[in-house]
Amino acid sequence: MNWKTPSQLQMHSERFDYYLSGASGDSMKIICLLAVAIVLTGCAMVSDVMDTGNGTYMVSAHAAPIRGGAAGANQVAYEAAKKFCGGRDGHPVVLEAGARDVYQGSFGGSNGSFGGGVFAAGNTDLHFRCEPGVQNAGTN
Repeated sequence: MNWKTPSQLQMHSERFDYYLSGASGDSMKIICLLAVAIVLTGCAMVSDVMDTGNGTYMVSAHAAPIRGGAAGANQVAYEAAKKFCGGRDGHPVVLEAGARDVYQGSFGGSNGSFGGGVFAAGNTDLHFRCEPGVQNAGTN
């Protein structure tokens, strides 16, 4: 926008204030909540299941710190293994889980204010095989 006078700036400021309050305030809240939901659900990724031979498979997963880091990556990978084996009328048996934390640092702030930290995202490579039948309740 190109404002030429202070009164034009004031007019646009009042419009902006109107959109953030009143009838449009509810829609702004909804937009913010949707943005947060998208960010939180996009914090974990999983690869396709790969056949590693001899009836074994591998799946890799990554989880952001908010999703639990290495523990979250293990959970995401195991869910992918369950889905894969479930499509073959079976359940996964974990052979090896190579989980590791990936530390990410940030900096910021000044004069003692909060602004940085070190956060641990996680990666895992889950090796498994599919056993026939349904897994017993209470076992992994």
